[in-house]
Amino acid sequence: MTKNQPQKPEKKRPGRKRMKQNGNQKRQPELKAKQLRVIMAIIEAGSMDGAARQAGVGKTALYEWMKQKPFRKRLEEARAEVFNEGLGVIKAGTSKAARKLIELLDSRDENTRRLTAQEILALSLKIAETQELEKRLERLEEILEARTPRA
Repeated sequence: MTKNQPQKPEKKRPGRKRMKQNGNQKRQPELKAKQLRVIMAIIEAGSMDGAARQAGVGKTALYEWMKQKPFRKRLEEARAEVFNEGLGVIKAGTSKAARKLIELLDSRDENTRRLTAQEILALSLKIAETQELEKRLERLEEILEARTPRA
């Protein structure tokens, strides 16, 4: 090409998806706004049919998107985020729930006291079992680490 010839504009290749840089992660194809709305609708509606209706897309399109790895990955990330938010709420209420159980040990109703005592004992046993399993797992990991040759 000589200097006087006009440059041809670059042709966009069909089928190529725009990519988005995500920190140190691999580049991921960007999802369309409609796909992002569908993801939120799936989480809110609880069913694919309800999500399709809520987001205003056809079920066929929704099921095609479900076959695409980037869409499924983003859906799983959104579900994990919602789940973790819920866990945070539960964790925040744990001490209040524990105090209430302890209060119920002093109830006037004998049946309430008995059921509360059973619940506290059952929870205590679960905690003790979990702690014991964690200790055993740590010991196994230490043994494996000691046996693994260093490179």
